[in-house]
Amino acid sequence: MSLTNHAENKIIDAMFRGQAPGFPGAVYVGLLVSSKGPRANSTAYALNDTISVLANDGKIHLYRCTSGGTSAVAQSTLYPGVADEVITDGTAQFTEQSTALDALTAGSFVEATGTGYARVKAAAGASSALTDWKSTQNDNLVSTGTGGQTKNTNAINFGSPSAAWGFVWGAALFDAVSAGNCWAWGPLTQPKTINEGDAAPSFAADALTFTLS
Repeated sequence: MSLTNHAENKIIDAMFRGQAPGFPGAVYVGLLVSSKGPRANSTAYALNDTISVLANDGKIHLYRCTSGGTSAVAQSTLYPGVADEVITDGTAQFTEQSTALDALTAGSFVEATGTGYARVKAAAGASSALTDWKSTQNDNLVSTGTGGQTKNTNAINFGSPSAAWGFVWGAALFDAVSAGNCWAWGPLTQPKTINEGDAAPSFAADALTFTLS
């Protein structure tokens, strides 16, 4: 997962500028969607459509259409997966959205909606946080490891969708059950369209990984 500009600003002010850290008292997981799902061959795209792409780096990236047109007959190696790169795909043009996502830019950073959708609390604050997320050495003790990584200890279960939520390509960490601030975001390894009547989505224990580097 990547830290948003909001999170980076809080860390800078706390570490170097003597400001109260303002870290979340609780952490909520939300789902991020693209407007047009995964990239498709020979498909017409309009300005500001967003798609998810499995890029050459083996990761899912979000791209926004910055010049409308029709995608190529095959993706091939068109998408290296570099932040902010501009890709000509057939007669359409797409721009990678990492910087826009860090800035929580409307139109790129879009949370799922639909009846039954709500963020899920994944850490209840200081009293239980040691057991909600793994330490950097993969246990429930204070972190002393070297990898800068944490994972969710327990399954994170969303409600049942009684309406379509959209094509979910990523997840994000918020400090409130609604509105509030986003602190981090990242792509899923297996994006999924969530339709009305689907089984309630969930992240199994250890399925969400956050790494500081």
